[in-house]
Amino acid sequence: MLPVLALGLAVLTACGASEGAAGGERACTLIGAMPGISLDVAPRADVAGAEVTACWGADCRTWRPDLHRATAAEPQGCTGTGPDDSCSARVVETGGWYAFVDVADLREGPVEITVVLTNAAGVELARTTQATAAELVYPNGPDCGGGVPQAKVQV
Repeated sequence: MLPVLALGLAVLTACGASEGAAGGERACTLIGAMPGISLDVAPRADVAGAEVTACWGADCRTWRPDLHRATAAEPQGCTGTGPDDSCSARVVETGGWYAFVDVADLREGPVEITVVLTNAAGVELARTTQATAAELVYPNGPDCGGGVPQAKVQV
């Protein structure tokens, strides 16, 4: 449900706030991004928790983010092929999980991320360490500023 709400908020913000559209300038919305780590866990029924440790330089920190069930849109068909016809989709769970770790002082550059997945009893199911990079993301494109570092890890 969280991704659906975030998408709705992004659309409303984009519709209500554009600057510089006159005179051929690129419109910039007030959509922002948060610095942090995006965690994507492949489908697995026994996962109940995760621990994420990130190290950049000599600075290491650990978080226990809330896992959320991953979803995807499943097409439900269209009423036709004309411009006034409509198509529908429904959201279905994929069996996977996702989380976002808010890291306010994450810096752009190399980061080593260790993820430990646990079951409901707290027993370790899997552990992986990945070297990646926190890269600047720009919700409106680089011409609008507002870039923040984000890293992604998939397990």
